[in-house]
Amino acid sequence: MTNIECAPACSAPTEGVITFQVVKEPYGWAIRQGRQMMRPAWCKAFAVEEAQRMADALRRHGELAEVWIEE
Repeated sequence: MTNIECAPACSAPTEGVITFQVVKEPYGWAIRQGRQMMRPAWCKAFAVEEAQRMADALRRHGELAEVWIEE
């Protein structure tokens, strides 16, 4: 992916961390984990909020999770 927003120190998905990627698709936006599509979305803002909610839920249960956003 190009032009990813994430923490300043990272340049690639971190090993052992669950990564949700918000990516542009022909129909709008999607949240992906790996090569799987988790959820389609019509707008970027909704996709980012939803990915953040999923990551927060995992963090509350002790998992490491991050959200990457395609520009």
